[in-house]
Amino acid sequence: MPCIETQRESYLIRLWTEEDADHPVVRGSIQNVQTGHKTFFDAIDLPVQLLRETAQRLGDTEPRAPLR
Repeated sequence: MPCIETQRESYLIRLWTEEDADHPVVRGSIQNVQTGHKTFFDAIDLPVQLLRETAQRLGDTEPRAPLR
């Protein structure tokens, strides 16, 4: 099945570590490639939830605006 352009979103996820009170903490950012919107996070729950919401929205039959 061909991919419909309006039903596709791409994200760039970056992860890195920072020292916090003598132990490393994982931090990151997730950026929507189409809109350029970037969100920073320090817990993996945020990007996972964003990806779940995007997948659910793309599965809907009614067209909607992309998340920003």
